[in-house]
Amino acid sequence: MQRQFSVLFFCLFCCANYLLAQQNGLQCHDVVYLSNGSKFQGRITQYAPDGSLEITTWNGLEISIPSETVRRIVQNCKKGKSTTSYDFKEQGLYNATRLGTLIGRSYRGENTLGFTLSHTIGWMFRRKLGVGVGVGVETFNMDSGEPATYPVFVEARGYLQAKRTTPFWSVGAGWALAGSHTTSNWGREESWSGGWLAKGQLGYRLGNHFALFGGLCVQKKTRNWQSFWSNDRGKDRISHHRFELGLGIIL
Repeated sequence: MQRQFSVLFFCLFCCANYLLAQQNGLQCHDVVYLSNGSKFQGRITQYAPDGSLEITTWNGLEISIPSETVRRIVQNCKKGKSTTSYDFKEQGLYNATRLGTLIGRSYRGENTLGFTLSHTIGWMFRRKLGVGVGVGVETFNMDSGEPATYPVFVEARGYLQAKRTTPFWSVGAGWALAGSHTTSNWGREESWSGGWLAKGQLGYRLGNHFALFGGLCVQKKTRNWQSFWSNDRGKDRISHHRFELGLGIIL
């Protein structure tokens, strides 16, 4: 009876140790030595009330062994690669493509919706810091004749944790060129020129290649206008402030 309880205790210990080893990224197996000199390698699954030890061998064979024939049991563990291992490339070249929607008010005070698409290429020095350069296209008002802008910027980014799912940050600044489209509004002929931009994003990287993010985008632009009815002309310096929501692909 004492021997049976010893084997049962060892089985429970093996199961607990197996789960703990999995969490720590270890791979373990049990080795059962018999009194006749034979041995079986695999994982002990349970102890049956009839006094037998059940083990699943490496090739998937399930074997029931009478406990009185068991001479010794050993558990071996080694470092292995978990199925949920963290394998994001923390250093080296990176590419990040982002698609988002821009939510805010137009320069006339109207609620508006726009879109942004950008691509950045850069270098990760370590997990928490990388630097890159990017280009993109943005439209701030889909319902007006305001032309799209084409930003060119530098950015810094980083990932906070060494996990497959981790928060990340990104900040960028640069200059945006405005499209050459000329429009007529409110008795004026309007053309646009670009200006400086700044943006910041916070989000989550999901696995190695996908991300969800939100942020704030500020874009300076100039509206150049001339009246239809007179020779009046002028410049309106406009600052677009937009909330940004989107998704990204990281390579």
